[in-house]
Amino acid sequence: MKQSCGAIQGAGRYRRFGRGKPVLILSNPQANPDWWAAEIVTLLVDAGFEAITFVHEGSHYESQGVVEDVKRLIDGLGLDGVRLLGWSQGAVIAQETALAHPGVIRSAVLIATYGRQNYMDKVLQDAWDVLAVGGEELDSVRLAMGLLTSHPAALLGSDNFVGPLISAQAEWASKRSTSVEARTRSATFIRSYQDRLDPLSRMTVPCLIVGFGQDADTYQARAKEVATAIPASLYIEFPDAGHLEPVIHPADVMAPVLQFLLDR
Repeated sequence: MKQSCGAIQGAGRYRRFGRGKPVLILSNPQANPDWWAAEIVTLLVDAGFEAITFVHEGSHYESQGVVEDVKRLIDGLGLDGVRLLGWSQGAVIAQETALAHPGVIRSAVLIATYGRQNYMDKVLQDAWDVLAVGGEELDSVRLAMGLLTSHPAALLGSDNFVGPLISAQAEWASKRSTSVEARTRSATFIRSYQDRLDPLSRMTVPCLIVGFGQDADTYQARAKEVATAIPASLYIEFPDAGHLEPVIHPADVMAPVLQFLLDR
């Protein structure tokens, strides 16, 4: 697989894979695409697209500033008619980039997205803020929070499912592995992104919204709100899936995504 990498000053680092129409992959600054999007990159390249992963390191932390940093990357790489694919906070960045710069965005795939902060999200963010300042004695709580918000309850009751996850997710949950910078970026973005459903009703870029029925992080209901707000958008749902479905079963999630991208 052809690969190149580099950085755009004021925006961040990128990696490019394959050849074809470009798809820019966006995510929460705490979710390194090297681990969560590796199989998605392979599926895109195999389908004839160029996949570009992006790690935001620009000076902006609030939502609209991050959008401008993504636009700086698009311009810096000379991407013409780029497709956006975002997961979770990355989906929010994708939809706001498409809304602000429709002339350079061909289409957008919004996986586990949201258009406002609801009460439960505020509760979760308050909890993560407390965990962010706590020490290593809270690693087990971070692990429990990560598991509970990432996977369906039915799977969490299965030792065969949870057992192999514990060591990997425990490493992610460890205070020693937590990036204060990435957490600050993510939390600042969330605080600056409140009620955007009305602006999203003016979207002109074709969008596919993917919701997960057992998502206990961003919640299916909020993805459906975005689908209702964006005119002529397409919505698909995986009713038994949790928030981490693109990582656990990337081929299943990407099947309708690839069809959408190819159709447009």
